[in-house]
Amino acid sequence: MLVGVTAGSSPSSGDSSQRPSEPVFRDPPPAEIEGDRLALEIAGILVRAPSLPVDLPASGLRLLGVEVPRGSIDLVLGLEAPVAHLRMRRFQGVGSIAVEVEVVRLNPGADRYMKVMQTLADRVARATTAARWKQAAEVAARLRRIPVGVRMEFHRQIVAGVEPRVGLVRLGYLCNQDCGMCWQSRDWGGFGAEQVRTWIEDLYAAGARALLISGGEPSLDAKLPEHLRFARGLGFSTITLETNAIRCSRGDYAQTLREAGLTDAFVSLHSSDPEVSDAITRAPGTHGRTVAGIQRLLAAGVAVKLNAVMTSAGLERLPELPDLIAREFGHRGISGLMLSYPTEPYEKQLLQDMLPEPHQLRSALRETVERAVAVGLELDGLDGPCGPALCAFGADPRVVSLRPIPGPLPRHFRVKLPSCDDCRVADACFGVRPEEHARYGDAVVEPLGTRPTAG
Repeated sequence: MLVGVTAGSSPSSGDSSQRPSEPVFRDPPPAEIEGDRLALEIAGILVRAPSLPVDLPASGLRLLGVEVPRGSIDLVLGLEAPVAHLRMRRFQGVGSIAVEVEVVRLNPGADRYMKVMQTLADRVARATTAARWKQAAEVAARLRRIPVGVRMEFHRQIVAGVEPRVGLVRLGYLCNQDCGMCWQSRDWGGFGAEQVRTWIEDLYAAGARALLISGGEPSLDAKLPEHLRFARGLGFSTITLETNAIRCSRGDYAQTLREAGLTDAFVSLHSSDPEVSDAITRAPGTHGRTVAGIQRLLAAGVAVKLNAVMTSAGLERLPELPDLIAREFGHRGISGLMLSYPTEPYEKQLLQDMLPEPHQLRSALRETVERAVAVGLELDGLDGPCGPALCAFGADPRVVSLRPIPGPLPRHFRVKLPSCDDCRVADACFGVRPEEHARYGDAVVEPLGTRPTAG
């Protein structure tokens, strides 16, 4: 899900020569090329492999590749497909450093090879000296920084469906929170400052004059102020930072960003309650720092829009959020609150417990709308592709436009149920997420009356 942008009017029809040209991105070589090279270097250091994949004599198995999750180096074993990992970790012994190697089964097919894999594990452990492990670990650290397997458009893009054009660039995927609903992995690598600025130039050349700088948490990049100055120097008139604002709570960092060219911030604030918020973000103690960071951004003259993802964990306290916003920030540059629906997280097993129960969602959301109207807080996103079905809040005209949606969406993204056909707002509604319907059935919708008949 792309946050921080509300879809505007689609490009006008007519003379195609008047439409902006397709962006041309000067991308680096695919990360997989360098990733394969570094994986082979690690395999050569640890087991003297001349190539990958490579047969392992007398074992009936092959070394298929190398993976480098945090804290270990994994040798991937199998035939055509992986069956197990030899997971290598440094072990601090008394007066020396040793390596322990564990066999990690990936599927039942590993059972027939357990004896031979344990023998391999023992041999690898004995052969890996402290010096060899240090050498391999240094290469593994370089491999972790490479975004192998991450689609290139995640790093840079012209935001689809938005006019005038908006560009987006991500500085990396590290974060000082660990939100369960996040679609990214904290282990994804990224590209360096030179490549980021190349993409910023490409976005400007493609006609974008508004720029989103995102992550991960982009404020963890020490080069962020330099990126802001570079973008402003090119001519971007609006630069928005997608952030949790934790870093902005420290010293004069928010003012530094403002002076470097930041105009707007899109800040995640998922609950009014610190304990609920910290549970959602899986980062204890950060709720208060986010609130303080927002206050410092506002004091620096940065316009702020807030974002809350409506997970089941936050529903009960959701109606209190508008009052917290009014109490803590007043109307000092808060341009609104976006309410968005959880999408498929990177940790897919978390999704089922994250999806709001339909009746609770309707109750909480309608009360939240009332509180937002009462305190004069603008709500955004409820009628967009990242929001819930319109019936979840009665399609309240105070917070939605009820414009017809621009066209059908892929069925894997949003669907409409047969009972939606005659709903009076069907033409303006994106429908429900398939995962939502799979969990709660037809209770996910509550059709609103019937469409007016023509004539």
